[in-house]
Amino acid sequence: MMGLARAVAVGALVVAVAGCDRTMPDDPTGTPWAVSPSAAPVEFALPSLRLPGMAPDGTCPVTEPHSWADPEQASRVFGPGPVYPIADYFPDGALPLRDGDRQQDGSYTAKVRWLATGYTGPVLLRAAPIDGAGSASAKFSYLGETRDDGHHAVLTSPDTDLPGTTTVSGPGCYAYQVDGTSFSFTIVFRAER
Repeated sequence: MMGLARAVAVGALVVAVAGCDRTMPDDPTGTPWAVSPSAAPVEFALPSLRLPGMAPDGTCPVTEPHSWADPEQASRVFGPGPVYPIADYFPDGALPLRDGDRQQDGSYTAKVRWLATGYTGPVLLRAAPIDGAGSASAKFSYLGETRDDGHHAVLTSPDTDLPGTTTVSGPGCYAYQVDGTSFSFTIVFRAER
């Protein structure tokens, strides 16, 4: 009887040790399995939408792009970060509105890729016209949801490539407001046909 009990105990020990050595399977989406503590679905105080106005002379006060350190990711980006729209999608500071981008409701949806670096946690992305009537929105294509009058996502990796789209009602002057737990900034751009 003692031999049977010992065999069962040894068998249970072998199964337990084997289970401890098991690694997590690879995720084909590239999403890390471990979620950093700051990336947990933490609610943050929703900042009010604070968009700039038009310049006194009536021109669109477009945000100037700056160079990006890794040319394989982008040559230029907008804003102070840590979440950046890639300026390469805005030739001459303007989002091009092409016939193929036109939607049935008359608005235009254009691809805009974003990069996040050195940040994990919630991000709220909002867009609006600053030159009068119209509408605008922005979203990440594969991450997040519509919420709080914008697009809400939780970044779980400190370096994230974020394909996305921006929808505008037509040519004009627009702004993004990008909010996270440690930042809030606006980026102004033109949309042109």
